[in-house]
Amino acid sequence: MADASNDKPRVPTDSETAADHDGSHSTTLRIRFLRGASLVCCAVALRHERVFTASGGIVAEADQDERDLSVALPQRDQPVPSARRHDLDAIRSFAMLLGLVLHAALAYIGMGWPVSDEPTVPMLGAIVAIIHGFRMPLFFLLSGFFAAMLLRRRGLRGLLKHRIARIAVPLAIGCVTILPFMEFAFAWSMDQQRSAVSEMVNEDAPAERAPSDDIWTVAAYGDLEGLKAYGEDSEFLDTPDPQFGVTPLGWTALRDRPSAAAYLLKVGADPSARYRDGHTPMHTACFFGRDEVAQHLLGAGADLTLASPMGELPPQAMRHGRQLTESLARMMSIPIDFERVEEGRARIRAMIETRAAELPAKAGTGAEEAGLGWRFRLFDQPFFGHLWFLWFLCWLIAAMVALVKIGRLVPRVRLPAWLFAPPLFLVWAVPLTMAAQFFMRGSGSFAGFGPDTSAGLLPMPHMLAYYGVFFGVGAAVFAARGPGVRLGRGWPVTISIAWVFLWLGLTFGSETEWTRELVTNETAHWWVSVLMETLYAWTLSLALIGLCEVTLTRERRWVRYVSDSSYWLYVIHLPLFVLGQGAMLSSGMPTLAKFAVLSLGGTAVLLVSYQLFVRHTPIGWLLNGKRNRPGRDATGSA
Repeated sequence: MADASNDKPRVPTDSETAADHDGSHSTTLRIRFLRGASLVCCAVALRHERVFTASGGIVAEADQDERDLSVALPQRDQPVPSARRHDLDAIRSFAMLLGLVLHAALAYIGMGWPVSDEPTVPMLGAIVAIIHGFRMPLFFLLSGFFAAMLLRRRGLRGLLKHRIARIAVPLAIGCVTILPFMEFAFAWSMDQQRSAVSEMVNEDAPAERAPSDDIWTVAAYGDLEGLKAYGEDSEFLDTPDPQFGVTPLGWTALRDRPSAAAYLLKVGADPSARYRDGHTPMHTACFFGRDEVAQHLLGAGADLTLASPMGELPPQAMRHGRQLTESLARMMSIPIDFERVEEGRARIRAMIETRAAELPAKAGTGAEEAGLGWRFRLFDQPFFGHLWFLWFLCWLIAAMVALVKIGRLVPRVRLPAWLFAPPLFLVWAVPLTMAAQFFMRGSGSFAGFGPDTSAGLLPMPHMLAYYGVFFGVGAAVFAARGPGVRLGRGWPVTISIAWVFLWLGLTFGSETEWTRELVTNETAHWWVSVLMETLYAWTLSLALIGLCEVTLTRERRWVRYVSDSSYWLYVIHLPLFVLGQGAMLSSGMPTLAKFAVLSLGGTAVLLVSYQLFVRHTPIGWLLNGKRNRPGRDATGSA
């Protein structure tokens, strides 16, 4: 790692913005607080008579309880704070690098990933849940903090220029380089599975006895003996399962169990009962071409006019191609043969023709289907892949700039500074987070727990609001408390409490029997789950920040090196990891050994690539700013 004293002058990173003093004069920018902002929690306000001290604190006025939130732009008469936040640099990089561990584990937990290897390891599933529940909230909290720091240091123009260079430009380059490579990696790895999966598909295989007696498992296995325990008076006939949110009839469609579907319909199951995500068994039967199951559903009066949350009718689910169909099948660990799927879809279309009179006119119009297709492509289709967080940052920075501009035009709102003191800000930050979390239904990396995933061309509104809360809180805390604020006070207690929230969040998210008995109302049960997940994300994030505030107060070269490399490691790792997952499918290695090869060996290879091809090259200058090689002085001479 190059010594900081030998580096050439370069554009500072986020945490360096507080350390660089250019001797410029200081003026103040008035920013007004906007109530009800869904993307950023608050805007910060500054009066002309208020200034910041050199240490970054707010100069006290006569009334200490009525202090404004303030952001100062650097000018000639006011020094910029000189403290560098090595601790926050490290924890933000740690959050990014945890993504490598998460993606390495996804192939071995049995769900949520196009490449699915066996045997699965429950411990890795727990690791995924732990990481997924707090990693990106922590990242956006710190991103908001550093964005406010950069705003004070450089002003609006400087903020935009820096963020375009560090975020927008790498995102644009990644979309035409890394993402096509990732598509190839997924396609190749899925091809490695296709032949093995085809051997598993056998429509005539007899139904097995289910390993568990719950209605969803026996329905998925087509276990008619087990289903006899559930008669007409069963309360579970139309109940979504705790993990995936699929009804018993939905499982018969997923696993192609027509006899089990016929039995459930006979004893009174609703053929149009919605899953937790809003789809119906007919959506599933059409999507996977389960013509025999579809025949039973249609015979029982399945409603073909019920649209999914994205507006897709069951017949329109048959338009999707091989890649998406096989990808979702892998996520659900469902063996399929796409040619048979297409044959089944053709037979379902023929059945639906006999009910054409029952369909609304709009269902059969090409214009409406095209419109629905565009909605899917804009919001659901993973356009940005794992680079979605850069796209979200572009939106949030734009919102921040807009709020600063608008703040000059609206009346000032005076707020007590203690509202933004850690951890008191959780009093209002947690409800705001819950409002966005409520609309998530476990479509992220771990079903039933943690934030959803939104990688489409347009961010899902509830996801942008969710991360906007964390981003906005980070910006507001910096503005009110200054760059030296301690975000993680009392972290030993907080981290202990976080594990309790994790356990409760997973338990309520999985809708276990005792939680359903404890909270019988379905809506109230979901609110409890939302509260636990939200508290886990906030408490563990603050606790880890507090740990770093204690242990990483001064610069350590190896920590700085890893921090610098984390951006490159994250944006480039996914295609290589997916190729590795595909290459090891038939290796015979133990699952944990495969995970270790990817997470440890893969990271080591990427670190070597960073040192050789990135750190002192234009790629590194783009990601982190230009630096000099070791052994050279600031002028570049030996």
